[in-house]
Amino acid sequence: MKLLERQRLFQKPSREYRGKPFWSWNGKLEEKELKRQINVMKEMGFGGFFMHSRTGLETEYLGEDWFRLINRCADYGNKKGLETWLYDEDRWPSGSAGGMVTREPRYRAMFLEMNQFSPQDWKDSLRTADTAAVFACRIKDGIFSSKRRLSEGELLQEGETAVEFRTRYSACNDNYNGYCYVNTMNREAIDKYLESTHEKYREHCGDKLGTKIQGIFTDEPHRGGVFTSFAEGEVNAAPYTPGLFEEFEKRFGYSLLENLPELFLRREEKELSRVKRDYFELCQQLFLECFARPISDWCRENHLIFTGHVLHEDSLCCQAIMQGSLMRFYEYMDYPGIDILAENNQCYWAAKQVDSVARQLDKKWVLSELYGCTGWQMDFEAYKNIGDWQALFGVNLRCPHLSWYTMKGEGKRDYPASILHQSAWYPEYHYLEDYFSRIHAALHGAKADAALLVISPIESVWARAYSGAFDGLTGTDPEIRRLEEQYASVFHMLTGNRIDFDYGEEDIMARHAHAENGTLHIGSCTYGKVLVAGVDTLRSSTLRLLTDYAAQGGALIFAGNPPAFLDALPSGEVKALASACTTIPLEEKALTEACANGREIKIDTEDASLLFARSYRTEGGRMILLLNTDRKKGRANAALCLGTGKYLEQWDPRTGKITEPEYQVINGQIHLTIDLEAGGERLYRIPARKRRLPKQEAFRGTRTFPLPDIFRYTLSEPNICVLDMAAVTGKTGLSLPPMEVLKADRALRDHLRLPYRGGEMLQPWYQVKYKGGSTRLCDIITVTYRFHIDALPTGISLALEDLEHIRRILINSREIPRKSSGKWIDICFDKIPLPDEVLRPGANTITLVMDYYSTCGIEAVYLLGEFGVTLANNRPTLTTLPETITIGDITPQGLPFYSGAITYHIEGLQNTLCSVTAPDFGGALLKLSGKEEVPLAFPPHKALIRDLNAIRLILTRRNTFGPLHHPEKRQYSYSPASFITEPPCWTDSYVLYEQGLLKKPEILY
Repeated sequence: MKLLERQRLFQKPSREYRGKPFWSWNGKLEEKELKRQINVMKEMGFGGFFMHSRTGLETEYLGEDWFRLINRCADYGNKKGLETWLYDEDRWPSGSAGGMVTREPRYRAMFLEMNQFSPQDWKDSLRTADTAAVFACRIKDGIFSSKRRLSEGELLQEGETAVEFRTRYSACNDNYNGYCYVNTMNREAIDKYLESTHEKYREHCGDKLGTKIQGIFTDEPHRGGVFTSFAEGEVNAAPYTPGLFEEFEKRFGYSLLENLPELFLRREEKELSRVKRDYFELCQQLFLECFARPISDWCRENHLIFTGHVLHEDSLCCQAIMQGSLMRFYEYMDYPGIDILAENNQCYWAAKQVDSVARQLDKKWVLSELYGCTGWQMDFEAYKNIGDWQALFGVNLRCPHLSWYTMKGEGKRDYPASILHQSAWYPEYHYLEDYFSRIHAALHGAKADAALLVISPIESVWARAYSGAFDGLTGTDPEIRRLEEQYASVFHMLTGNRIDFDYGEEDIMARHAHAENGTLHIGSCTYGKVLVAGVDTLRSSTLRLLTDYAAQGGALIFAGNPPAFLDALPSGEVKALASACTTIPLEEKALTEACANGREIKIDTEDASLLFARSYRTEGGRMILLLNTDRKKGRANAALCLGTGKYLEQWDPRTGKITEPEYQVINGQIHLTIDLEAGGERLYRIPARKRRLPKQEAFRGTRTFPLPDIFRYTLSEPNICVLDMAAVTGKTGLSLPPMEVLKADRALRDHLRLPYRGGEMLQPWYQVKYKGGSTRLCDIITVTYRFHIDALPTGISLALEDLEHIRRILINSREIPRKSSGKWIDICFDKIPLPDEVLRPGANTITLVMDYYSTCGIEAVYLLGEFGVTLANNRPTLTTLPETITIGDITPQGLPFYSGAITYHIEGLQNTLCSVTAPDFGGALLKLSGKEEVPLAFPPHKALIRDLNAIRLILTRRNTFGPLHHPEKRQYSYSPASFITEPPCWTDSYVLYEQGLLKKPEILY
């Protein structure tokens, strides 16, 4: 890319560099509304969208209407200049086609499980047709000292345990519409999946594939969990497929069947086993051969880009348990990707792994599905923090999770927030997309200066796995935990000293690597140094490669103990090689001295290890991205040395401006001192030639403008009173006292013997098509909500959903018309005007009489209007809306549930240029209003503005949609389960986030 083109794209990024959200198709889809939402996504700065079936879908998945709307959205998206992408499953994980594939039992996921019996409990009649083998073993604490095959009729000897291994199908559940996950190690099953899904898209959208439809997203496929209760697995089970034993013997030359105790148990503490390693390798090969390769081939043949991510990236254990080695799957993807869930997930190595494969195999785009599980309370600063480190480590295709078609029913709890029009800040969201797309454009095609290769230790984890080694997705075995700790430690020691590197996956290296003139080549990348650290076993192919590399004079470094195993068998060969190479302790000082190449960015400041940086080679110079990963504390007077150069440019991704900063050249090195805010970033270019650029200007104002303590204010929306407690009676005899609405819904479903609603419930389209979901009336229920009025308001409305199933609406026993005056926040909410005369001082009731089908639910309702709200004794009470507000939390000032924007009016700064700093606020972002509008979205929340007359605070929807009764206000992650809790994770009180200008802004002029 030429410099002027890079600069043009930086200042005005095209759609390729912009995010493409998961567009949640989760209701009764209507073409007009879909097109309206495409317009909204364009307004928000997105570059496209993934059309993604989600919980709550009413339109039949892969039905005629589905494909008609897919095509219409592809046409309309293309017309609007947006990319259109498919998604390959009804919800996730990919492979079952919403259960349509796994209706047929032979296509279902399978497990091999171990069951142990004492001599008293074992009898031959326990054998079934599914029994693969029975062994008599002597076992203590999961370690066996002897084994023998136990034939029918044979008895156990004293001290022996019968260990039976049998195959079984995965349990069926509603997440797969009553069926289960697919056997991804069975090629016939995946051919059926391709026929059920991909071929249907070719049939209905064929002329658009590769033109108006860019590609397809695969989501969280896996080969089944090993020794884990996660994802339909069990601690005593491992994935199985018919023919597994025969295939194992064919590929590895010995019997897995005869060695099943070695797979599930251990012979000794700290054991490292070839059987375990080879079993994982076979499962990995079958998964790639049967799932990854056929889908990759189909996409290539049909001109579609294959992207998405597989399960699960966060740690060595996560990927070993569900996948084997993630890096090997990336080879088959055109745009390999990851999934980073939750706000404070800092598994940086997940991005480093996928970026390594992308760089080595010359893949230009790396995707991340990000922002999932983060909650309604997310502000723009938090969204930036999550995206920044991923951009630093190579992610350049953002897939924000999640943008809902509708909030109807369970949809509003489907991993909020909705990054679409339902959030009050959606008109400002383009600021985030502009920011990230500028970084992507500035760095696209640039070559990271990563001269170090770090060998991945994933196969060492495989070789140490056994039943009991994991708890969920976390290692409990001390040796596996050591491997995890060393893996993280090596990453942080290198990255904290800004030593860039790639990971080397041994199978990829076996096929793509060679040594030449003392340099190691993997695909498109070359490495001057190779590090082996925290690895217990290497492959023979890796040893041969490293031996050749070292013999040519390559810098091979062993940190800590060299691997004592080769192909998971005891061997001294690696140790012998290490003795002729550089050996160091696995400690930071020794590691950084041995691995540095002399071109690292140097930083002198407190806790400098929290400041990450990467350097990239581009046309006519270098780009440097610097990031403060400390989200709480900035760094004042941080001294930077950016390496060799004469000239320096600063490219500001927040504004698109390119300027010349203050810097010095000392001994041919560029030095500068900066104040770097919490979570702050800097993007620099070191050109070979100097360009004429504007200098950075400093504001000289020193006078403080005193703000008042009390402000006039304006709300952008009517105030809100949430009513989420209700009493319920039914024609079938149910009578419930007042309780939270979702608890009431579950009690009603218990009474009606209906399954609960939730993120993994039967899809409405499936219930309608196969279960009579919209035709079989389950009950007619009466739902009563209570609230108080201290000061009678006028002109208020009631917002509710599912109006089509409501027979009557009564306010204080007086029936009112069911006529909607329009929508509120989302298409699922209708506004019903409440006549002034039906309200009264004191206690009031709202009663809904509604038809209840299996696809219905009891939900909160919302009062809207010009009133204040108090919550004394957890009782919502309408009061007078205050005329003014003070600095501080607005929730006790009559606005506990309000979630629009609030404007604080300011007087006295006409014809004045001033600097505004907002030290603390609760909300998504601020906008300064004056001669122009200036956003304050990221720290240091500081900007210049002329003629300031207002500060507008755009709030999040957290205090409206919750979770409102979870005592842990800030949770690590948010899911549908966060809204259905019991003590101690429940309180009757309303748990609210502080909102408003929490501290007085500082204004200088």
